[in-house]
Amino acid sequence: MRHCPCRASEAVVERCICKDVSFARIAELRAEGYGFEQTVERTGCCTGCGLCEPYVRLVLQTGNTVLPVLSPAQIARLQADRGAGAAPARPNSTP
Repeated sequence: MRHCPCRASEAVVERCICKDVSFARIAELRAEGYGFEQTVERTGCCTGCGLCEPYVRLVLQTGNTVLPVLSPAQIARLQADRGAGAAPARPNSTP
């Protein structure tokens, strides 16, 4: 399991709550060559409340399975980077 470089006292996200799918499972699918759409289809992640989508995308991009809670600015930047085809922003970088 790969962890983010967060401090131990920081809140972290480790799973899709709605579908109870761990990010470790998402990382396993990544290792099997699954992309985002295939992962959503296989697990149901991102089809409930949708809050896990940026985290699922980060797991698929980085292989990290424990991620810091993202700020709204960080989520917006990740979404903008994805739309522009740019390299993804690091989740623990300052907005």
